[in-house]
Amino acid sequence: MKKSIAYEKLALIYEHVMRRVNYSDWSDYIYCITQKYVKDDPFVLELAGGNCNLANYLSTYYRNIVVTDSSRWMLLNDSLNVLPKVCCDMSLLPFKNKFDLVYSTFDSVNYLTSEKKLQRLFYEVRNVLTDDGIFTFDVSLEKNSYVHVRQPLRKGSYKGIKYIHQTEFDEKRKIHRNIFKIEFDDGSTFREIHKQKIYMFEDYFKLMDKAGLYTVECYEGFTFKNAKPSSARAQFIVKKDL
Repeated sequence: MKKSIAYEKLALIYEHVMRRVNYSDWSDYIYCITQKYVKDDPFVLELAGGNCNLANYLSTYYRNIVVTDSSRWMLLNDSLNVLPKVCCDMSLLPFKNKFDLVYSTFDSVNYLTSEKKLQRLFYEVRNVLTDDGIFTFDVSLEKNSYVHVRQPLRKGSYKGIKYIHQTEFDEKRKIHRNIFKIEFDDGSTFREIHKQKIYMFEDYFKLMDKAGLYTVECYEGFTFKNAKPSSARAQFIVKKDL
């Protein structure tokens, strides 16, 4: 079995693995929590946008979206291919222009597995935000990891590609791992390991404060209830501290 780069082979079956995700409802939610903070026809940047499914839906509300992701394989699997895309690390943004709205979803921020990298992300976002701009992102908290390890093994197939999806959570190191074993019809097999750091709820506020950002709202995922340390997911809306 060969080891592949994260999202290199998974990109081929990602649409199937995420088939239960309602991108339309998710884009509606992102619009609802952001529209009162941004000007008309804003410039928008998505971080870790994957195959652009969410951005394609959100573009009905916000026309000027640039999608980024560190995986070129994911970006190449954009089914519509109408939005501009940039392959880059979200903690090393290559932009000189400013954005009115920066957003990240699917707990992509958790893929930054050290405080140093997470801190760097917040600095980078501050640099590309307009003075009145906002950054919204969601994170997975510890409770969510315990929910997912209740069903630690999933299997499936898509277009002749078989896969096994295994979920693990290291309670001591606070590392959540998704392991994909992918088998193609020619018999070749690959293994991808996706690691996420499950930070303490309070860590986000601490690191954002150091980067010159402050929280405007913090909701439980997909709701308008205030998030708390015991929440499964949290949705942050933050601004620059001028």
